[in-house]
Amino acid sequence: MRDILRNRLFLAISIGHMMVDVLNSAIPIILATLAIQLGLRNEQLGLAALVYSFGGSLTQPLFGYVADRWGSRWLAAGGLWWMAGFYLIAALLSPQAAFVVLLLVGLGSAAYHPQATMNARLASGDMAASGTSLFFLFGQLGLAGGPLVAGVLLKQVGLSATLLVLGAPALLVGFWIWRVVVPRHTDAAAATRKRTATTSALRLAWPVMAAFVLLLVFRMWPQAATQTFLPKLMGDAGISPDRYGFTLSFLMAGAAIGGVLGGYLADRWSAKWTMVLSLALSALPLWVYLQLPLTHPLVPVLVGMAGLLLGASHSILVLMAQSMLPNRMALASGLVLGFMFSAGSAGGYLTGRLADIIGLHAALEWLALVALAGAACALFMPRRRELEAAALQQQLAQPVAGE
Repeated sequence: MRDILRNRLFLAISIGHMMVDVLNSAIPIILATLAIQLGLRNEQLGLAALVYSFGGSLTQPLFGYVADRWGSRWLAAGGLWWMAGFYLIAALLSPQAAFVVLLLVGLGSAAYHPQATMNARLASGDMAASGTSLFFLFGQLGLAGGPLVAGVLLKQVGLSATLLVLGAPALLVGFWIWRVVVPRHTDAAAATRKRTATTSALRLAWPVMAAFVLLLVFRMWPQAATQTFLPKLMGDAGISPDRYGFTLSFLMAGAAIGGVLGGYLADRWSAKWTMVLSLALSALPLWVYLQLPLTHPLVPVLVGMAGLLLGASHSILVLMAQSMLPNRMALASGLVLGFMFSAGSAGGYLTGRLADIIGLHAALEWLALVALAGAACALFMPRRRELEAAALQQQLAQPVAGE
């Protein structure tokens, strides 16, 4: 692990990942604050979150294809510059205009994530699982810190200054990444692609693939809906932004820890059962925290436990997708990350619609059942040895094409 952190490319894209996700996770706090100021309905806030996430998710496969084809330097630095630029522009606008402009920030995240996930795996060499988990840890730390920092800044200095303080550092990180990432894939990356060329895309039975797709939906939906609507629920109760930013940071910090623990358990025990048990157990804190007063000191702890258990399967699912497309890892990363984010936001929008009918508190209680549905889908996932056997069959059946 220490050797991975000494790699300049890995360190730069990981810190960039943290900065990208600081800006990403600050958006729900900022939009919730603006929604309260503008008097928006829950459905409207859910629709805004959906638009933001679709911009930052559905375009990820396209950016992944570009990274595989032409290299990742512009996407790495440009993604950060895009996000920072729109933060700084929004700081100069009215609340209505800022609300709309901030919905465009997600495109920078879409450009950054596929190439960074690919570069993290390539830069990790023979420790791909550990490196990928560490890369996601940096992102989760950013996701955890964003709501906390945004909440405190919104209370202390107001909206415009918050946007300026968050956006400016991202510009500097973008210049650092520009200096580190080479214009094209490195020789090491090309060698890795050549080694993995013997493993063609895994061809799994359609029930397994259908369960995999549903698993992506049900894994992300509870986290995305909680991230979007917990600030609104607490804000409607008269709780200040710094308090609900603090609580939301527990969700993201838990997801960060869960991602590392999930990767560790997947390597040393079972990827399948790590996903099944973590998703099944996440239903408990998702339901219990809503039975307490929102100012109860156990609420952040329970929200953090939910984040830990929901986040445990994240890196496992990304590595599974990369194994299915070993020669198109940026594309595979873009596909699975983009689908998870967009599916989570679609679920969040449905939660917002339901909230306008039965109330936000009751709608959030239904997320426990969504997590249980994800655990049921994970039961259909193949074990690691079955994936390895499928890869070996493909290797024996299809000779490697010369380069």
